[in-house]
Amino acid sequence: MQQNFYLGIDVSKGYADFIILDENKKVVEDNFQLDDTFDGHNKLYKILSGFLAKYPASNILAAVEST
Repeated sequence: MQQNFYLGIDVSKGYADFIILDENKKVVEDNFQLDDTFDGHNKLYKILSGFLAKYPASNILAAVEST
């Protein structure tokens, strides 16, 4: 069964805060913060790849807010 998840991203200068919620607004991946660097981008890729491996029939919809 296909499931939608929501990746909320709060972008600041030099880093971003992330959270992943399910369709019922329940947190499925606790808040995490990553730097806006090559290492931070790789870490985000690994987190999202692992998440999609855990939920293979899912969509991740992203919303970005700049502060």
